[in-house]
Amino acid sequence: MKNRKSEWIIRLGKVLLLLAAVSCALFALIYGVSQAVFIASQSAQRTIAAYDTQGERFSSNYMMKGDSKENVHTAYTTDVALPVTAVVTVCNYQQGRQTLPYPDNVSYTFTAKLVRYDESDPQQYVEVNAAYVSGLASGGYSVTVTSDTETRTLNASALSGTFTGSLTGGSAQADAYNVTFSSAFVQHRPNLYLEVVAVPDTASLPTIRGIFKPDYRAAGAADLWTGEFRDSTATAPSLYDGYNYLVTGAGSGSITITWDAAKVQLSAVCRDQLLALDGAVQSGSSITFPVDSDVESRYDLQFYNVNITSETWAQMANSVITFDFQ
Repeated sequence: MKNRKSEWIIRLGKVLLLLAAVSCALFALIYGVSQAVFIASQSAQRTIAAYDTQGERFSSNYMMKGDSKENVHTAYTTDVALPVTAVVTVCNYQQGRQTLPYPDNVSYTFTAKLVRYDESDPQQYVEVNAAYVSGLASGGYSVTVTSDTETRTLNASALSGTFTGSLTGGSAQADAYNVTFSSAFVQHRPNLYLEVVAVPDTASLPTIRGIFKPDYRAAGAADLWTGEFRDSTATAPSLYDGYNYLVTGAGSGSITITWDAAKVQLSAVCRDQLLALDGAVQSGSSITFPVDSDVESRYDLQFYNVNITSETWAQMANSVITFDFQ
């Protein structure tokens, strides 16, 4: 009996030693895996270029989320004797993605107000008072904003106007607001602009804003569209995982953007947005699309880093992604 008890104790001890060994091995394995994951994560510490676009399903052709001073548009005319017009939309889908509307109804307020550029630091646009507008030289400054059902006229007597709107969920909806500046704006170019703000009643959707100013351009001007990188050149291109490329301008013509597919790739969302434009075509790693706008417009594009190694920013602009306007 005593010997059996001893044998049982010995066997139990061996089992415990085996369990301890397994536990240590398991711990080492888990620790090794977790350590490997941690070490691997270091490669994700490269710079990721922020993508400046509407993104959410409450958007506009000209308004964007963020500060209005970062989103200023120029509405052009080719005849200084005529008023300057623009159409501003409020949509329940991301621009270029009408097939994915916001699922729920959205009510919002759309406010248009007269502002001036404040040269103090920080530079910003601030609201004006009646005395300021009345005191501007020459006078005759008014902005008319019209929806499908209402009209607001802004001047020294009415510095702002508000509309209420609603977008039906589950289907692509867009409300249009027609903005008309009196010809005096172009003739005298006062420090007076229009700020438009759309505020949704849904907390998860962004407030969007924009600033408009009228100006003159010669008819048929063909050199007003440009393409450029918007990322900090203080960081080498190879350290970015993606690149922001901004196309801006006004006038009519055709834009071609070509990229080296061995080095970068245009995001699928941006590609689909461009190809959704009437007349846009893709040929390999090149997309050509028509432009025709009397309002300074913009296209925010994002490219992903495929194999950028030692390229400089000059090489990025001259050979990796090229821009042509005709």
